[in-house]
Amino acid sequence: MESKEYQWDYVASDRILSHGACELVFAYLVVSAASTDSAIYDGEDTTGKKICDLKSAAVTGHPFKPPQPVYCQRGLYVDVGTSVSGIFIQWREL
Repeated sequence: MESKEYQWDYVASDRILSHGACELVFAYLVVSAASTDSAIYDGEDTTGKKICDLKSAAVTGHPFKPPQPVYCQRGLYVDVGTSVSGIFIQWREL
C-alpha cells in the first residue's frame, strides 16, 4: 500500500473521522497528565462498538498498534478525554 491510500489526523477533541467502512491502522495518545478516559469506536459516536480505551497512568505517549488493521464497519469515532494534548490516528477508507 502507498502512503497516499491512508488518512491521518491529529485529534484534540471528540471527532468523527469516517462515516463508512474503514480500517483503523494506528493511534498514538499524547497526554499532558495521567489520562484514563479516551476511546476509539467503530461507529459515528460513543454509541458505536468500542475498539479500545486509550489510557496512560503517567505523562508519556501511548501507542495502539494492532497486529492487523481493525475493520470498522460503521465508521470511526474518537472520544478525546481529559488531560490529553491530542491523539494521532491513521486509518484507510474502504
